Amino acid sequence: MARPVEYDNLVRTGSLKAADSTRESIAQFLETAEQMLAAACLDLPDPPRFALSYEGMFHVVMAVLEHHETRPGDGGSHRAIAIQRVAVDLGLEPSSISVLNRLHNTRNRVTYRRPIPPISRTDADAMQRLLERMLPAAKRLLGPWN
Repeated sequence: MARPVEYDNLVRTGSLKAADSTRESIAQFLETAEQMLAAACLDLPDPPRFALSYEGMFHVVMAVLEHHETRPGDGGSHRAIAIQRVAVDLGLEPSSISVLNRLHNTRNRVTYRRPIPPISRTDADAMQRLLERMLPAAKRLLGPWN
């Protein structure tokens, strides 16, 4: 399969790396994203709902990257670049991509730097809504996967 030029350019700059792709791995990423979304829909506190939704979203990103035989590079902002590339491919409008970028930065802040203030209900809801949009869009883009 020929990779889209946007992915080739990101591989060339080191933002993404070339990777092997299997239908089984793509299916596993999508199935895990579905499971994380289902768990995030349960009556949970906001921080675990946010974490489940974020990780589910990133599994969607990994499925699309693997479909294009890539994975995140090792440099700075490797996740952010991957998320942005896939968000465009999934047809998210610029305002949603902006929210997704903000939520990615929130995830980094509470994971690596300052867990206070904790995740808000607004952020947990927004992350869950993005996953709810990205998962079906990825399934449409990737075609039959299971």
